[in-house]
Amino acid sequence: MAPQLLEIMYKCMHNSCYVNCREGILTVEEGRFKELSSPTEEGVFKSPRGICRMGFSQPFKVVKMQVLGSGVPFDSGVSQLDPSQNPLLILVEEHKMINGKLEKIEEQLKKRDLDALWVSTRELENELVLHSGIKEEEVLFGLTKGLLPFGETLQDIIKEEHREIITLLHNFREAIEIGEINDGIIDSVIVSLRGHIRKEDQEFFEIIDKCLNDDIRLKITEGMNAVAEKFVRAEPGVRRMNLKQLSKQENYHDEVMALREAGCDTCCGH
Repeated sequence: MAPQLLEIMYKCMHNSCYVNCREGILTVEEGRFKELSSPTEEGVFKSPRGICRMGFSQPFKVVKMQVLGSGVPFDSGVSQLDPSQNPLLILVEEHKMINGKLEKIEEQLKKRDLDALWVSTRELENELVLHSGIKEEEVLFGLTKGLLPFGETLQDIIKEEHREIITLLHNFREAIEIGEINDGIIDSVIVSLRGHIRKEDQEFFEIIDKCLNDDIRLKITEGMNAVAEKFVRAEPGVRRMNLKQLSKQENYHDEVMALREAGCDTCCGH
């Protein structure tokens, strides 16, 4: 059974917070929220790893909270097409599949299974490139250009979120290549991707759907099917130690130690 997800509008309670996490919205599992909640102060919880850009957990105040799934996700009520022909409903179904992959990754994280994570994150990367980068950005956005109110602005927001998630996922895989599991990065991938999916299912797709007729819907579906047939998935391959990346990491640690020693020499007067 999939974990129950909560969408939380929060406000950071740290007085010197100036790094874009003073307030916002995040998605978190109900069980995880209970772990993070303060036992002494109701409505306050610690921020999950990867949320605060300062790199530290901060006290967050719950402004508003709802259980995802209690609202009504996007559902086309005007199209006469079969759901298998409706591009937006197809994308919603693909979101469910992507959420299933996130659950799989979370289980592998608990087991600290590097080889399994190497494969599953490549699978997720393939799905995101095809689903987000090609089907949505190239086909959907291309064929609805000029139809949406504030269309370019909305599409730019969605594209930027796609870039951020893919970049984080790539950084996580780089860490795996040197035998490390970067929990902060993968936590950010999971939180950001779930929030992004919710935004598309319950807000963005509804805006798009109101601007389409069935002729355009069919063209979009045909375009998505065509790019899916041509898409070549990248194979994960065997996970090997990336010596170049490892060397870069070791050099970084050496530089940090040298700076620490230099600082100590300066402050101690030696």
